Amino acid sequence: MTPTPKAPPIPRAAKLASAAALVLATVHIGLTAVYNVPSTDVKYDALPGRAADAWIRPYFIQDYRIFAPDPASADRNLWVRAWVETPAGDRVETKWVDVTAIELAEPHRRVLRKQLTVIGAEHLMTAYGKLTPAQRDVVEGNFHDSDDLSALNEAMLAADDSNPGVVRSFIRATNYTTSYATQAATALWGDDGEILAVQTRSVYSPVIRWEDRFDPEAVRPDSSYTALGWRPTLEWSQQNTEAFSRTFLAWAERAGVNGSLMEEDAR
Repeated sequence: MTPTPKAPPIPRAAKLASAAALVLATVHIGLTAVYNVPSTDVKYDALPGRAADAWIRPYFIQDYRIFAPDPASADRNLWVRAWVETPAGDRVETKWVDVTAIELAEPHRRVLRKQLTVIGAEHLMTAYGKLTPAQRDVVEGNFHDSDDLSALNEAMLAADDSNPGVVRSFIRATNYTTSYATQAATALWGDDGEILAVQTRSVYSPVIRWEDRFDPEAVRPDSSYTALGWRPTLEWSQQNTEAFSRTFLAWAERAGVNGSLMEEDAR
């Protein structure tokens, strides 16, 4: 009787690759589940919500509008300006700059599922829309004398502490956009002086509705935007300011933005 030949042993490299793939799939599924938890208190207090956010955005995030019969109805842009003190001691408020237009000037950025500035604009507008009137009055004020956003957080809770989760969501969104604004402002105006503070604005510009797209008399609705005051510059040790400036300025040149300190409201 001829013995049955044994299957060749599985190479060690194949076992390691399979184990790594299994671990990666498990982590991805777990963080995806955490990302979709509806309760912010559970997501960020009991579960690793921040780790899930960092993992999912921007490449794994889903958007129901890609399946809907009615496509997205507004452009979402992030605007930035800065308060700069020149070597001569002059303090200048820069023009508003549409940093989303700068990011989208780079062809490779246009093909991404989500752009960094679009993500920032969406989350800032969503968080701003959930604020109470008392909290909106607070965020319209200036908090640039602080080292971080703790003073803003405390002032919002003092104005209305009925829903701390809303305040936390707004602080997270503001942290994101302010950090990006700091990098963009440094790239555009850092050579002109010290960046004292930055201001951001999420701008929603509705497009003509899909069903009216062939109507020659259709008028594009007015834009809406957040009303926020000045915020402190925020920089993190993991950021590479020099690399960001080099890349961002290349995009700005392609977009036709020169970074002049001249006052010019982009509205």
